[in-house]
Formats: sequence, C-alpha cells, structure tokens
Amino acid sequence: MVVRIALMSVILVGGSPGTGKTKVAKILGSKLSVEVISLGDFADESGCVKTEDRARKTGIINEDCLVDALLDLTDNKIRRMIIEGHYIDLVPSSSVQWVFILRTHPEILRARLSERNYSREKVIENVEAEVIGVCQMDAIDAFGETKVFEIDTSDLSAPQTVEKIEELMKTKSSHDRIDWMSLLEEEGRLDEFLTD
Repeated sequence: MVVRIALMSVILVGGSPGTGKTKVAKILGSKLSVEVISLGDFADESGCVKTEDRARKTGIINEDCLVDALLDLTDNKIRRMIIEGHYIDLVPSSSVQWVFILRTHPEILRARLSERNYSREKVIENVEAEVIGVCQMDAIDAFGETKVFEIDTSDLSAPQTVEKIEELMKTKSSHDRIDWMSLLEEEGRLDEFLTD
C-alpha cells in the first residue's frame, strides 16, 4: 500500500489596496479552519522590510528575502493555508492551488482609498494599477491562467466575496477577466483615472 502525503496547499488572495483582501482572507480562513498569513506582516516579521519609502509612507520589501522566507514557510509542509497581500506573485508557485484576485471599479477604489486617508499620490498610483490590472497580470504571469480567478468586489461585501470564492472552488467555472481599461475607454472616462 502506497501512502501519499499531500504537500502544502496555498490559497492566495491578492489585489490592489482597498479591494478587500484582508477581510475576505480572514473570513475564508475562519470558514475553512486554516491559518491566514498577511504578506505585509510576514515580510516585517521575517526581517524583509529593508527600508521605508517616507514619501509613500510604506515599507520597501527585499523581494529575495521574502521569497526565501516564503520557501521556508511552504516547503515540505503538510497543511493548507491562505496567504493574502499585494506581493502574492512572490509565493512559490509549486505550493499554490488557487489564486483569487479581488478587483474593484476604479471610481469606487478611489473613494475607498481616500476614506483611508491615503495621500493623493498613493491613491492615484493604486487606482492606476487597478485600471491597468497590475495584480491580475502579475498573478497570471506567476501562476498561469488556469489558477487565477478574478472577482469584482465593487458591489460585494466581504462575506459575499467569500461565498463567490467558495463557489469558484467547487465549480472552477469562471476565468472571466476584468478589464477596467476597456470599460472606461468605452465610457470615455479613461483620462479620469490615468495620469500623463
């Protein structure tokens, strides 16, 4: 009789700031009874924040350090976990089973980030990244089309988003891609969200 041991199975929840990653990951982790790792906290605890960008009020991650720490976290472990954050493309792909990229309409995202008192520059930077689809492209590049699912959280609460994730995990039915740039261009509003 051959005994097979399932290695680490990671569910990633990524997206731009303000799309709901942290709340969604916590609720999903609770429902699945698995540990949730916040990449920002993990990078800090692992000594991978090399310096601070004072202008943007954010830490600058040493990516090599973070990749090594993530390899240590996921290598040869026998458990499931959720990792959420902005740098999910740095998680070793061999351990990744599911990738959920949360997307939010740029107009709604701009309002959410402004409510968080982000600087004007940080709001513009993150909204532009959402319009272009930076998190989506990085995830597809790192993990491939078939593992990456996008969810529009513009009109969904965190619990509703978790329900959508659970549905996708059961059916694997939808690889619809969200393209804010084309939508905004069709509406003649693209210039409202991109700077020169």
